[in-house]
Amino acid sequence: MADIYVHYVLNTVATFEVEPPSAERWLQRFEDLGARGLPFLVVVAADEVAGYSYAAPWRPKPSNRHVAEDAVYLSPKYVGRGLGTKLLEALVKASAGCGLRQMIAVIADTGDDASPPCIAASASSTWAD
Repeated sequence: MADIYVHYVLNTVATFEVEPPSAERWLQRFEDLGARGLPFLVVVAADEVAGYSYAAPWRPKPSNRHVAEDAVYLSPKYVGRGLGTKLLEALVKASAGCGLRQMIAVIADTGDDASPPCIAASASSTWAD
């Protein structure tokens, strides 16, 4: 997962970061999300991590306790195969099961082929009642 993220940090503006986080920082992120009961999903294809998604707290204010930001990252090898849409749909479902009611997607439209489907998938995702 860290290798996938490194690709986006070094080659795109999608992460809004300039340096890849360390392995320790990844472990902290994973443990923090788990302690909060938030979903962290991984998709595996051909015995390798093809992508992952997670819900993270939006802003640390009491009124935002039911709001999360989604993150969806795919290995460049698996972009354009519909995995991102499936990850987002599964994340929305899992997030609703955790008591979240709104999800915010911060999308950097990089102009590549993956941007329009990603924006469309985010716009069409809905919460189950």
